[in-house]
Amino acid sequence: MDPVNHQDTGPSVSPRILVVDDHLIVLDGLRRLIDAEPGWQVAATCKTAAEAIEIVSTRPVDLVVADLRMPEMNGLDLIRRLHGDRPGLACVLLTADISEQELAEAMRLGVRGIVLKEQAPSALVECIRAVMAGRTSVVDQGLSAEIDRIRERDIERRSVLQKLTPRELEISRLAAAGLRSREIAVRLGIAPGTVKLHLHSVYSKLDITTRVELANIFQRLQLGSN
Repeated sequence: MDPVNHQDTGPSVSPRILVVDDHLIVLDGLRRLIDAEPGWQVAATCKTAAEAIEIVSTRPVDLVVADLRMPEMNGLDLIRRLHGDRPGLACVLLTADISEQELAEAMRLGVRGIVLKEQAPSALVECIRAVMAGRTSVVDQGLSAEIDRIRERDIERRSVLQKLTPRELEISRLAAAGLRSREIAVRLGIAPGTVKLHLHSVYSKLDITTRVELANIFQRLQLGSN
């Protein structure tokens, strides 16, 4: 996700926007903010994810603005559910804070924009305008930097997965978890020497020499499980 380019406003759009937040005061404020933009329309406001799912299934909606933290079903789970039926639906997350894990999940789900609640109301307007123009938008520089780090990690993760065979990956996961060659051999029903041969191949492919390095890579890239 890239920061909003204030010079590129994109094509003229008249979005129908669904707003989802479990606080009525926030919902009313967001409705007023969006309605103040010429041509923009609030398709509906919803206090729960269930209401939002019903609205999207019965009314034309171009973009969903959803609070990340809601009871019963959070914003990420809601977006996952909505994209199951409408994969191309544009979605923006509104949140007071977001963890690295949640940020990575938002990227995987195709969230197009993230706005922090501490930001000025204009940040949400800019984000919606960017998303409706076909771009992605994260106005906060700290979040943008974190997204760049997640992207770099995902690229490295894919590279490791492409280099290793399924058997090498299986053995590497067990070795990274602390199992010795003999324990791995017993678990997989192969000879300890075969385990060592596979690990030697892994070390060569990843340009490392020790199990500590292997464990560090698998922990950093979250390769410990399928």
